[in-house]
Amino acid sequence: MKSHLPPKRLFLKAIGLFSLVRGINVSVLMTAQILTAVFIFSSGDIAVTLFDLNLWLIVLATGFSVSGGYIFNAFFDEEKDLINRPEKTLLERHISAKTKLGMYFACSVLSLLVASYVSFRAVVFFTAYMVAMFLYSSLLKRDLWFGTLTSTLLTVIPFFAITVYYNNFSLEIFTHAAYLYTLISIREFIKDLYNIKGDMAQNYRTFPVVWGERKTKKLITILVFFALLVIVLLNTFFTLNAMEFYYVFAFGFLFVFPYFLWRISSSYHMGLLLQSVRLIIFLGIISLPLLRLTV
Repeated sequence: MKSHLPPKRLFLKAIGLFSLVRGINVSVLMTAQILTAVFIFSSGDIAVTLFDLNLWLIVLATGFSVSGGYIFNAFFDEEKDLINRPEKTLLERHISAKTKLGMYFACSVLSLLVASYVSFRAVVFFTAYMVAMFLYSSLLKRDLWFGTLTSTLLTVIPFFAITVYYNNFSLEIFTHAAYLYTLISIREFIKDLYNIKGDMAQNYRTFPVVWGERKTKKLITILVFFALLVIVLLNTFFTLNAMEFYYVFAFGFLFVFPYFLWRISSSYHMGLLLQSVRLIIFLGIISLPLLRLTV
């Protein structure tokens, strides 16, 4: 019996570690950076872009910095997460506080070390990003306005690491970014509605806690119509090629979204709504190659 205990504990620690660094989220983010570089920023040969070592180093530095941010954030959210997502939090408790702290510093150092092989500008970018994540987790998260605003910005900023590298600040890039930012904002407010019990228990000043569910849903509805407007602008002024099919689907999804938003109130159904927003973001990421496919 005892001989089976160490492997079991090792397995639980591995699963807890993957949950702690939000392995799926980080993987999706890194994939999104690569697809963005290949199909939006690079106008040349795809193979040349994929064999660009600096691109992969930026993506790797992003993975380390974001993983470190998730670990540091877990220190402040443990009690809240125990209410909102008890299964995952119990898994993460197999990782000691000392190990978490060590991993946070390791991820931070590795991120800056990898970035230093790209340029000094990359080091400054990721240093500023990690400082922003530190301030968010320790000071800003509980603030009504800066909490959600900063969380959304920290999700979008890694894409600007690619923007800075390619020095591409076109109107088309910022319009795509506006669409992504709006969807992530919708996701964050839906997540606040879903996590309202834990936020209230830990005195987090989120919009649902301070304003109530109804006013938060009104704000989400405004953001949905803004996202619809951005889709119209993208389809009107820019060449989307086959990715137009994704935006047509996204338009239909967002058009009916407020109906379901206002019809539901249970935590379970709010969780389903949250997953649907995450899915539409994920579909947008994997649809980026369609920008090069003409129809």
